[in-house]
Amino acid sequence: MKIPPNSPFVAQPEAPKEEKHPEVRKVAKQFESLFVNQMISAMRKTVVKGGIVPESNAERVYQSMLDSQYSEKMADTEQLGLSQLIYDHLLRQSRSR
Repeated sequence: MKIPPNSPFVAQPEAPKEEKHPEVRKVAKQFESLFVNQMISAMRKTVVKGGIVPESNAERVYQSMLDSQYSEKMADTEQLGLSQLIYDHLLRQSRSR
């Protein structure tokens, strides 16, 4: 039996939402990315250093850049929900002024 695509039993894709304040959303995501980057940096400091080859300056720079990319990707997923909270807060603040 074939179910028609417009059946109420088939999940319909959501229409893309028109963003009213894209610049506020961008700032909220950037702040979440910054927060996640700080969290990753703090976690990395807990790792015991050592081994046969000492850590070079290039490796530290690479690790920092990689952590920045990780934090941006994590913020883009919006799984933490921090950017949505920041977005809502900023909109409330702008309305109250």
